[in-house]
Amino acid sequence: MFQEIIAGLGARDERIQERIYVHYWGYLMGISTRYFKDRNAAKEVVNDSFMKAFKTMYDFRHDHNLIDFQKTFKAWLAKITVRTALDRIRASKSVLSYVDEYEEGTVGYVEVEEKLFAEDILKLLHGIPDLHRTVFNLYEIEGFSHDEIASLLTIPVSSSRTYLTRAKQKLRELYKKSIEITDGIS
Repeated sequence: MFQEIIAGLGARDERIQERIYVHYWGYLMGISTRYFKDRNAAKEVVNDSFMKAFKTMYDFRHDHNLIDFQKTFKAWLAKITVRTALDRIRASKSVLSYVDEYEEGTVGYVEVEEKLFAEDILKLLHGIPDLHRTVFNLYEIEGFSHDEIASLLTIPVSSSRTYLTRAKQKLRELYKKSIEITDGIS
């Protein structure tokens, strides 16, 4: 599969686009749904990401080591998807309100069940405000610094920290509630 993609890129063969789309669609959809509750919005971001990738993928630089290619190409597509999601969030402007003051909150420990599925995590993430979720994703999952997040979202660095703290607090609350509901059913 990956040798076929490398060959297709090297030959500038447009037919490889379909293989790339089919192979990576689910992965990119997973990234996009972390940012959007609305599945249609997430699909649009994924499709827009592919369109951006297809415009420049033939110039994608890589050594011909198969393992390195798999990692770097996948990371490249993920980066395009995250940036496309952020562009869409910025365009909506409704989520770009920010907090000037940084308030240090208390951080409590929550014991997590062993059987926490991806669907459960997404449900929890979608239970927090959009901007909090975006900052959480960028910091905790994508690995951006608060300075980078502030620049990407055009918010103060202190607001990025605040949103992350609030996102974690809200996730803890939602998780505790979901456990109480589950324990009440069992």
